Amino acid sequence: MLGDVNPAATLAPRRKIPIGDVMISAATGAIFLGALAVRSRLIFGLLVLAVVFVPMERIFALRQQRVLRAGWRTDLVHFVVNNLLSTVLLVVAVVSVGATLRAAVPGPVRTAVGAQSLGLQFIEAFMLAEICGYWAHRAAHSVPFLWRFHRVHHSIEEMDWLAAGRLHPVDQAFTRSCIVLPLVALGFSRATFGAFLLLLTFQALFIHANVRFRFGPLRWVIATPEFHHWHHSGDPVAYNSNFAGEFPVLDLLFGTLHLPAGSMPDSYGIEEPAPRGYLAQLMWPMRRGSSRSGTDPAAGSAETVATEPSCT
Repeated sequence: MLGDVNPAATLAPRRKIPIGDVMISAATGAIFLGALAVRSRLIFGLLVLAVVFVPMERIFALRQQRVLRAGWRTDLVHFVVNNLLSTVLLVVAVVSVGATLRAAVPGPVRTAVGAQSLGLQFIEAFMLAEICGYWAHRAAHSVPFLWRFHRVHHSIEEMDWLAAGRLHPVDQAFTRSCIVLPLVALGFSRATFGAFLLLLTFQALFIHANVRFRFGPLRWVIATPEFHHWHHSGDPVAYNSNFAGEFPVLDLLFGTLHLPAGSMPDSYGIEEPAPRGYLAQLMWPMRRGSSRSGTDPAAGSAETVATEPSCT
């Protein structure tokens, strides 16, 4: 069931980079990363997120909606439980599959990668992870079996930071495995893993947030709430678009970019209503997918629009 949004939100197009919005976003990220650097326990991290994002979404709200919106309890359980379950599944994948992949990579390659500075490793790992994440995300939309799990996330009808946590653990483990396993195989250091995974976590929360920040021309460079909200749009013209987690240029290169200037989606969600409650959503993949599944935008079966950057 598609969630109607009233009134429709719009973002006035701007040519200049809105420094204020960018600085607020950067400060939010710094608070999040700094706090988790002190203590990274799950509950403490959740409290930090609430302290940062709840006031921000109230002050800079894109749409007027309740903090304790419909389904927030279920999403809270998703956030806490799925982080634990997906971590276990990821460890299993790394131990079982990662060792095999690592053995397939020549030793000198792994040694050369590991001998690089942490800064260079971070840049390389970040770029590789982004490319792998793009194709994993695209597969989650185009492969019917994977979509059964991923549709749990797309059942969101009100976007906010907590909505980022509504992920089936199998879906989350699949995506993380596609990102982490190549890095394990190539010999990137564990410190590199921790750094970019922390950054990806904040970015995932931020792009789901109910905020009206504008980034001007930077919206073509980095993923923003505007970019990702279109990915969740209930409008068929935006289906199967904006798969990148960090860099919209990947969607531009592969023909899956949809970023109309100065506007936001009128609604979010999918046609098939999601069952209520965590356990029901956990078992939901046992049922067949909605009509939105199994379409690859490259095959022309989805009405995906790639909007050329105009910076307007």
